Amino acid sequence: MFSNYLKIAFRVLWRNKIYVTLNIVGLGFAIACCILAYLNYNYRANFDQNHTHTEHIYRINSTRLVDGSKQTWGVVPLALAQTIKKEAVGADRIARLRSASVVVKVQENTFDERIHYTDKSLFDLFTFPLKSGNLSGFEQLNQVVISEPFANKYFPDQMPVGKPLTIVGPEGNAKIYNIAAVMQKVPANSSIQFDIVTSFENEIAPGAPANQELITTFVELKDKQATHFVTANLSPYIALHNSKHTDWPIESFSLQPFSDLRASSDIDMPGYVNGSQLMANPRGVLVIVPALMSLFILIITCFNFTNISLAFASGRLKEIGIRKVIGGFRSQLIRQFLTENIILCLLASALALLFVLLLLPIVIQLTNIELSPDYGRDYGFWLFLLLIPGVCAIFSGLYPAIYISSFQPVRILKGKTSLASSNRFTRFLLIAQFSFTCFALVVGIAMTQHASFQRKADFGYAINEVAVVEINDPKEYTVFSQAVQSHPHIKSVAGCVQQIGADTYTQTAKSGNGEVQVQVARVGGKAYLNSMGIRLVMGRHFYDTGADTDESILVNETFLQRLRLTQPLGQRVTLDSTSYTIVGVVSDYKEYGLHGLVPPCVLRLANPEEYKFMVVRSEKDKLAQVVKYLQADWHKIAPDVPYRGFLQSDLIEKEVRMTQAFKSIAFFLAIVTLLLSASGLFAQISLNIDKRSKEIGVRKVLGASVLQIIGLVNRGFIRILLVAFVVGSILGHLFTSKFVFNVIYQYHPDAGPIPYIGTFLIVLLCCGAIIGTKVFRAATANPIERLRTE
Repeated sequence: MFSNYLKIAFRVLWRNKIYVTLNIVGLGFAIACCILAYLNYNYRANFDQNHTHTEHIYRINSTRLVDGSKQTWGVVPLALAQTIKKEAVGADRIARLRSASVVVKVQENTFDERIHYTDKSLFDLFTFPLKSGNLSGFEQLNQVVISEPFANKYFPDQMPVGKPLTIVGPEGNAKIYNIAAVMQKVPANSSIQFDIVTSFENEIAPGAPANQELITTFVELKDKQATHFVTANLSPYIALHNSKHTDWPIESFSLQPFSDLRASSDIDMPGYVNGSQLMANPRGVLVIVPALMSLFILIITCFNFTNISLAFASGRLKEIGIRKVIGGFRSQLIRQFLTENIILCLLASALALLFVLLLLPIVIQLTNIELSPDYGRDYGFWLFLLLIPGVCAIFSGLYPAIYISSFQPVRILKGKTSLASSNRFTRFLLIAQFSFTCFALVVGIAMTQHASFQRKADFGYAINEVAVVEINDPKEYTVFSQAVQSHPHIKSVAGCVQQIGADTYTQTAKSGNGEVQVQVARVGGKAYLNSMGIRLVMGRHFYDTGADTDESILVNETFLQRLRLTQPLGQRVTLDSTSYTIVGVVSDYKEYGLHGLVPPCVLRLANPEEYKFMVVRSEKDKLAQVVKYLQADWHKIAPDVPYRGFLQSDLIEKEVRMTQAFKSIAFFLAIVTLLLSASGLFAQISLNIDKRSKEIGVRKVLGASVLQIIGLVNRGFIRILLVAFVVGSILGHLFTSKFVFNVIYQYHPDAGPIPYIGTFLIVLLCCGAIIGTKVFRAATANPIERLRTE
């Protein structure tokens, strides 16, 4: 019987090639999107799976009370970790881990890298296979272990073991290490990542403030019950730590299983652990958005599958009647239709694998993570690939199978039963499909408008004309600033301690009218404001010498509004515990870009010997050329120090990428759903034309025009498109106005009617282009040919 089902299924499918092609291509693409979403989820769900036997390994976390609420931190003070290591306090093995920025010098070139300091026990607790060398000399003061990618970068086509490696620490002293071993490449979905690792004994002597001496500490316990014993032994150290470090008090310590780390590193998800020094595993938006996208596409495809199945079932009514007359049961007919659907879905799955191969390089480029499926070991992938077609076959094919098999054979054979061109269910499916298409188009057009607004927005300063260079000491600033000022395309040069938009800090400002949280930056004098393009609207600039460094501040206009200062000049303001005089007011500048309101800002005068950044202003179209010049001059002046610079516009790069991502996702969904929906509409109109063939012929004989016939055929479907347009436009308006332009972007353009007019025209033109040929051919066909078949 099953063999017979298959034979009939293949014959039916072969006779309806257009129907089969539409369903297979659409469903194959939808399944491919689901596979990519699964690979993305699987990548994050398998975080840290490269480490085996970690069930008894824990990270020591600290709990702090911040602003009245408890926060869990994934680090503990260095002094505590050293005490734990010496006294054990119930732990079998302990491994400390911290990192620092260093400079790696290879011949005449220097590169910024991060070095990790740890105990040898880390390699016993976790799985880090070696490619070459050994760890016997790891605890020696001049030994380092490097990763395979690091070895390929600095020692291509060479055996690096035994070779020297020059590392310049943060203090500026160069030290030569010997490479003891090379680790195999650590999977990207692993919490512990390092390119250079050495013994903790090689670390710089401690002496920094307590909140800068925080390290990651792992312990291995005999069993789970030992956790209470260890945390109890750590409790006496809380009071000792808090008595010496009042600026970073701790309430308690806790042990977090290593297997839970992957679920606590996403700031958007519950259970987030602050201050983790390990690789984060973002699970929120980066998993939810692809999953929802693929689910929406799959649902739209299944809707389309159902519509097309109903449309093309009209040609099989006599087959159904005859099979029922000769003894066929309704359950057998349902199984027959479901078998055909399963075959279609399996063919679509095979096509989906091809789509995955084509789309995977694009997805990897966008996400920067390796999502390639492991066909040999990932059995979940094959189970997923088999379940998706089965679910789709049942979800999209069960209703047509039950509906079509319910007709009475006598009425079918007498010609008294026919499929309507559309019923309430099929109309609902079409409205749902096109509503989602209109929603995506409205969002896409609105985000296109915002992207244009973002490029032309006034940020209150010359954000597109400024390059910033990090400075290590005052001598570098003096020499470098004097060297670059002679360049013809450089307008001005200035220095600062905190660069606005990058690393300003928060303080509480108080005056007679109240208090407010402000963003503070210590900057150069008038030269800095000119270089940044910040306009002075009231008062005076800082004097380069005198008491302005400790006595005077400049504030922005928002500062005046928040503290209700009508005569600000000369007013005394307290920042935390220090009092200053307002000597000038600058225009507002968007400290947070477009996604945050302009905060109250305070500018203080910094001494040149404190400068940490050098600001260079040039014409926008000459900035790239100036940056190359800065890099070349830097390597001449400080050959042992890497050039660390960025464009001021890079500070809003994240929100620019977010806008582009919103736009790309919206248009991608719009195009996919529009094509799928239009194919379903094509099938419905084809059925409508076939059912009304003789009516169309009679109307033409009686004098109906082509336009009247086209209106007759399309009247019901135009109503469907109008309803879908209204529903989709309302949803798109609510999403953009209440979420995107209210929660994410505080500054945005007024969308106006353009997104809705554009959406209407796109849907109308695309649907007209796809189904226009079919309708026009029916309207212009010879009526004799239609009536002769009677």
